[in-house]
Amino acid sequence: MVAAQYFDTRSSRAHAVVLIVTDGEAILQDANGAELRRAPLASLRVSERIKRAPRLVTFDDGAYCEIADQATFDAMLAATGHREGLVSRAQNSWRLAGLSLLGLVVFVVFSYYYLLLWTATVVARSVPPSIEAQLGKATLDSLDQGLVEPTKLPQADQQRIRDNFAALRRPDDPGHHYQILFRKGGRLGANAVALPGGTIVVTDELVKLIGTGAGMMGVLAHEAGHVAERHGLQQVFQASVVGALAAYMVGDVSSLLATVPAAMMSMRYSREHEREADAYAVKILRDNRLPVTALADALQQLEDAHRKGEGKQAADDEESGFFSTHPLTRERIEAIRNGGE
Repeated sequence: MVAAQYFDTRSSRAHAVVLIVTDGEAILQDANGAELRRAPLASLRVSERIKRAPRLVTFDDGAYCEIADQATFDAMLAATGHREGLVSRAQNSWRLAGLSLLGLVVFVVFSYYYLLLWTATVVARSVPPSIEAQLGKATLDSLDQGLVEPTKLPQADQQRIRDNFAALRRPDDPGHHYQILFRKGGRLGANAVALPGGTIVVTDELVKLIGTGAGMMGVLAHEAGHVAERHGLQQVFQASVVGALAAYMVGDVSSLLATVPAAMMSMRYSREHEREADAYAVKILRDNRLPVTALADALQQLEDAHRKGEGKQAADDEESGFFSTHPLTRERIEAIRNGGE
């Protein structure tokens, strides 16, 4: 038996009682030993154990007992076969709480490195081509609103690059319509930007640096790889995973895509995406009997130009130019060169 305070719901006054458990029933007796009520154990609700807080035993009509003697009550519960829930045990166990925290950390790390990537990939590939094309146009409009300027590249150079790219044999890529547009880079510097849907924006500064030949074709093939694999959308969705997952679950991605143009302006491809786009470009160069090393040479030219910047210009280059969106490693250049052997 265990002492308790009984509240019968008819008044706010507490009644001093004794709770007894016998033959599968709970019996309440007053201070004189008179029985006040009894009920099957299965009909009672027992509150979770929370440190030194009183435990509550609630009857099906809302009346309840408040028990302060937790040690005696715990022994009584154990005798009836009652077992605390996992949450309750974790709340009162440093070991279980620590294990729960460790499990949460493991889940967060796993979600960040694997689940997040998988979710972004699934959502990006679920975007219909028509919406992707609209997104590309919206992103181009954002570029033209002050970030870039009208091109000053001679028409002959523009047409040469377009014709050479159109003549390339490329892997099938249904849903993407490729077009090459030119802009004076301004803050973008020497750069090529792949937009959703297949538009590739090439800056005058990039043409001036690497020319219109095989190196340019390698860079454009690299950008086409980003488009084909929808890397841009994946990167943006990874940055907004909650909204992306919600949009995918309800089957409506249009609301999420409204925020993508601005996000793409600050996007930086992952190294894995860069390796995939490099491999895509190498395959195109090989299939068209163009020197694979032309892409490596173009990247080397970009890196050399980047390194020449000094003082404020060098700091500005960190926030603009090809490498602001396409992280370069020596391993990438070497891998491309080796792929051409």
